[in-house]
Amino acid sequence: MNRHVFVASTIAALLMVACKNNQETSEIVENQPKTPIDSLTALIEKNPDNAVYLAERASQYLDERKFKEALEDIDKAWLLDSNHVRVQLIRGDVYYVLNRTRASRDSWLKCVEQEPDNEVCRMRLAELYLAVKDLEAAQEHLKVVLEKNKTNANAHFMMGVVIRDLYGDTDRALLSIQRAIEIKEDYVDALDMMGVLLTAKGDPLAIKYLQNALEYNPNRHDLIYKLGYAYMRFGKFNEAMEMFTKATMLNPKDEDSFFNMGFIHVETKNYSIAREYFDKAVKANPESFKAYYGRGYTNEMLGNAKAAIEDYTHALTLNPEYTPAAESLKRLGRY
Repeated sequence: MNRHVFVASTIAALLMVACKNNQETSEIVENQPKTPIDSLTALIEKNPDNAVYLAERASQYLDERKFKEALEDIDKAWLLDSNHVRVQLIRGDVYYVLNRTRASRDSWLKCVEQEPDNEVCRMRLAELYLAVKDLEAAQEHLKVVLEKNKTNANAHFMMGVVIRDLYGDTDRALLSIQRAIEIKEDYVDALDMMGVLLTAKGDPLAIKYLQNALEYNPNRHDLIYKLGYAYMRFGKFNEAMEMFTKATMLNPKDEDSFFNMGFIHVETKNYSIAREYFDKAVKANPESFKAYYGRGYTNEMLGNAKAAIEDYTHALTLNPEYTPAAESLKRLGRY
């Protein structure tokens, strides 16, 4: 075969394969499912003045943390139709994430003025007012929600927080939070709060709530720490050590867990081991005056007065108002 003919034939064959591959690739791309943003963009191109489409795309952008695009879309939607409830709701969401809470409040207030029974907007307002510590306003919106829907677990939980912070009534707060759990048994935030409040009250039932919370989030560091603290609070030192150890494996800079493990060994008079944990707490956070104090105390108990004085002095340097360190130095004749 003539070389030129062979080359031409080969190129033609390659081009045919390339064309086929391009066609197949094009078909694959065309057949790929569109994202919600793609679908909304197509709708907006056909209906550029549709405020709801723009608002919905803003919501999608918000989910993807594309804040600039979300703001542009919701502002356009607001100009087109500020009386549409969906636009009001999403505008509030966008501005809330951007920490422009006044605009959020105004958007959601406009929503409930138009639709007094709009549960979503009222819950958003309650959350906002709770965040800015306007507890009376939060309570008013939660009351309206619960009058209409007694099975709203989030509303019961938030009402519990309001009652605790507004009236200081832990018992009533616990009743509201417990109601939230009865409605939604996997409500981790409510289980968490019940555990913390019951621990503070000295009720060992706290352990069960925190165990349940941890079942749904087995690697959540703060829950592991709180369960460890509850175990320690109620004298279950072995279980507490297990939780605190796990907490430090998840977060090697967890000074509180190291400190508490040191405290447990002080309680059992294992001062050498306690000192090791306080030393780890110091290394985790060199600014922890409590960790220096704890290490100083174990040094004192182990007969190392010089090291104890150094640690107590450093604790007092970090926090001049820390009375235990000052008293310890006085006891050792150095203050």
